[in-house]
Amino acid sequence: RYLTIDYCHRITEVLRYIFVASAIFNITRFQDYRDPLNANVLIYTLAMMLEQMMQLALRVELYFKGLGDEIPIKNHSLYEITFRKLPFLGIYIAAFVAAVISYSRAFEIIDREDWDLNDLPMTLTAIIYVLELFFEFSWYFGHNFVKNKDVRTYFVPVNVDYLIKRYSEFVLLMLGECFISLLGIGQTIVSEDYYMVVFFGVVTVIWLLFLLIECEPSDAQAHALWGSRWNTVCYFFLIQIITICLIGLGASFKVFLHEEIAENTEGWHEEQDYEDIQTTIFAIALSLVVVSLELLYLCHTGIKGAVGHLFQHTDDGRRELSWPIFIVSLVKLGIFLCCFTLSRWIREAEYIVPAGCVIVIALSVTRVVASVLLRQKALSSGRRQNNLGNL
Repeated sequence: RYLTIDYCHRITEVLRYIFVASAIFNITRFQDYRDPLNANVLIYTLAMMLEQMMQLALRVELYFKGLGDEIPIKNHSLYEITFRKLPFLGIYIAAFVAAVISYSRAFEIIDREDWDLNDLPMTLTAIIYVLELFFEFSWYFGHNFVKNKDVRTYFVPVNVDYLIKRYSEFVLLMLGECFISLLGIGQTIVSEDYYMVVFFGVVTVIWLLFLLIECEPSDAQAHALWGSRWNTVCYFFLIQIITICLIGLGASFKVFLHEEIAENTEGWHEEQDYEDIQTTIFAIALSLVVVSLELLYLCHTGIKGAVGHLFQHTDDGRRELSWPIFIVSLVKLGIFLCCFTLSRWIREAEYIVPAGCVIVIALSVTRVVASVLLRQKALSSGRRQNNLGNL
């Protein structure tokens, strides 16, 4: 929304990049976070705390120095400072203090439980993300759905086309993380099961990209962000669900591959069976991604438009069910149900990943078939109207 080009703000952006890069650099394995002698948690919370301070300072500057329509600028900035930046900064400070205390007592810690106070810093940072979604949701409902309220008093306009581009790039980034999980683990083995997971995992991610492209409209004006308020809110949260589940999907791929490497390592013995948990997480993550992509398509067309596709008008003006489209919709529901229950009837990684790949390809085929049927329905409706016009 705002861009100020001067040396001060350029230095500010450089510092923010350094803080964010430091936080990303210290994202590591769960075992490292559990190690009390490891400083990753301390550095991570410090970097996030400093980044939140920078965000707060920029919001305060915007409140006092923002140029343009002062009423929405001040109202929106005050809301951000009061309900988001200040409370979140307080939580980050608490997380950093807890990390300092935990790190200073590292030599006193011998045995650790599944969760103890030493896990408090990372728990607090995770809670902040949940609170971020909650406040975003409450802000939308607290302002956007109040009748007879001037939108200019609380909302600063944004570049919708820019947001469309950024949201799409964010999902593409998470798809790229899935590729890195499959191809960038730094170790390979000559094993049929290993290459089955890699090959079908890559094909699954490629077909998910195809589904993402298919669910987005070709005309920017038909996008959900240009639609109603409900469409905008649903689109925003579906993007959050998709990105979170893609992270879980990528993590599942990496765990599957590490398990295959461990099983083919000399001297390996399985201490505890986590295979059921891994396959369940994979099935849930994949199911939520494909269902969210389908709902994303509905955000663009609208519920009324989607229901309208199930019906067609006859030559005598009656409205009847379009059986081909209805059957395709039933097939989709069956595929979704199959995906959600995937881990119930397949337990092995070398089989569940190919099964998930088949499910994603099947959904892509139904999407193409539905598009062809809708196109034929539109052409048939156009010819019928022309015939009526000639009469």
